[in-house]
Amino acid sequence: MASSTDHSTEHEHLGPNSTDKLFLAFLVAIVAAVTWLGIVNYKEALKVEAAKSNGEDWVAWLTETGTTRFEADTKHPACKGGVKPTADAKADTPGTWGACLAHILANTDLKDQVNAFFNKPPHFVAACDPKDRTLMGAILLEDLMPTPPGSATPFVASQLLETDPIDYKMQLRLSVCDKGGAAIKVAEFEF
Repeated sequence: MASSTDHSTEHEHLGPNSTDKLFLAFLVAIVAAVTWLGIVNYKEALKVEAAKSNGEDWVAWLTETGTTRFEADTKHPACKGGVKPTADAKADTPGTWGACLAHILANTDLKDQVNAFFNKPPHFVAACDPKDRTLMGAILLEDLMPTPPGSATPFVASQLLETDPIDYKMQLRLSVCDKGGAAIKVAEFEF
């Protein structure tokens, strides 16, 4: 039979030892790191959402303007449809995307947009590229030209350049570049 003194010595060292304390400190460090990463990722996600919101604003403006730009009394004459640019058209020639873009950036609410990644106005790019970190929050606007009936792809996408004519009803696709440089499609619409 064991004595009562043997039983009491087994329970004297019930507090945490140094290994337990080290493990608890490790857990506290992990919780702090996960919390910090969560905050950083949340802030970056807000920037991506701001870029998408900028793209949605462009889509809304271009779609709305696209419904009236072929009318004689359109509010935005630089974006008027049916005006053929000259053969040697420059970016500021009426009937080109460059003239329309300059008008948009000077005379509409879109001029006040801010790229949340860099706190500068968003810029237009030829393509989103994950290798180029300067493209975060940039806008990619593509002209979708229809292919002949029966083709495997219904459209061929090309960057809308400043010298491109806008005298016809256009099918456009707008995307924004996310934090990783990948394109996020916002919408396809008529202009």
